[in-house]
Amino acid sequence: MFAWGANSHAQLGFGYATEQCDKPQPLPIDGVPFRAEEIKCVVAGGGHTLIGTTDGRLYACGWNNRGQLGVGHLDDCIHFQPVGEYGFQQLYAGWDVSAGVNAFGELFVWGSNGWQQIAESGVKNVPKPMRLTLPEGGQVLRVTFGLQYMAVLLESGKVWVLGKCKFLSKDYPLEPATKLTIRCVSDRGSVRDVASGDNHLILRVGDRRINCLGDNKHGQCLEEYMLPEDIVKLESGWTHSGCLTANGAIYLWGRNNYGQLGRPGSNCSAVPQKLRLETNDMIAKDVRLGSQHGVALGKDGRVHCWGWNEHGNCGTGGTENVWVPTAIDLPLPVSKVICGAGFTMAFT
Repeated sequence: MFAWGANSHAQLGFGYATEQCDKPQPLPIDGVPFRAEEIKCVVAGGGHTLIGTTDGRLYACGWNNRGQLGVGHLDDCIHFQPVGEYGFQQLYAGWDVSAGVNAFGELFVWGSNGWQQIAESGVKNVPKPMRLTLPEGGQVLRVTFGLQYMAVLLESGKVWVLGKCKFLSKDYPLEPATKLTIRCVSDRGSVRDVASGDNHLILRVGDRRINCLGDNKHGQCLEEYMLPEDIVKLESGWTHSGCLTANGAIYLWGRNNYGQLGRPGSNCSAVPQKLRLETNDMIAKDVRLGSQHGVALGKDGRVHCWGWNEHGNCGTGGTENVWVPTAIDLPLPVSKVICGAGFTMAFT
């Protein structure tokens, strides 16, 4: 297990806080209450990290000012702390908020509720995982967080959006039969995947069609676009967007002032462009986007990073922005990668 980047809230799990860690460092074996092979799911937020293990336990470390670690208090945790046994199959994190979905498709939420993004009004923080029931039944397939809202994709193909979401307020009325600040997006066809930037939603309809809602100042919000390959995953940074295809290609679009799109030049792109890795035959297994940087995991276990690098979150040994995908020096092949707002983790 390796981590690098911002560690100002001890979110890297090293047991101490520092503003930057510009090269991958191994997590201390004696300070981590689980082994890499026991990890079922892992996610990173603004300054916190969550790990769910195969035996159903949840662990958390880092920033906790809104209860986003789920440990029942609001103090930061410099080591991974046990949260409880929830059996989460998937974990999700926003800036200061978290969510988990168990094997039954049930949704649990915790952290900031400043904009009613995870609970009804009058609740400022949710310090422990709380079951959230939506107006419509059915299993939860995916959760994603914007700056002031949470979007939940159900097996029905509908997307429920909780919290303050200005770009939906005109065309999507609030659901009247609930105390939640919640709207339903049900007019875009059967949505199969969803991701969110700070103020835009990306929807996948069918296998190849991308449809977006929200802010498009930097070209991050496609009105409608058909990719030439089947899409298996959507991703988003704050103001740029991306996807991974079944053929192992990564497409990126939106803002590029820090190299978020993995190519030189500060021009935005309103058209998805294929990310060029070291060789044309290199196949990507996964892609993760932080706030303004990205990481690609190859099927061969190699890791490449690019973009904003102020905290060393690209792992290149410095803090200059990284304009093209750059291979990271790791001693072993990697099986999982995650991005927080300004940090990165890799699991061998």
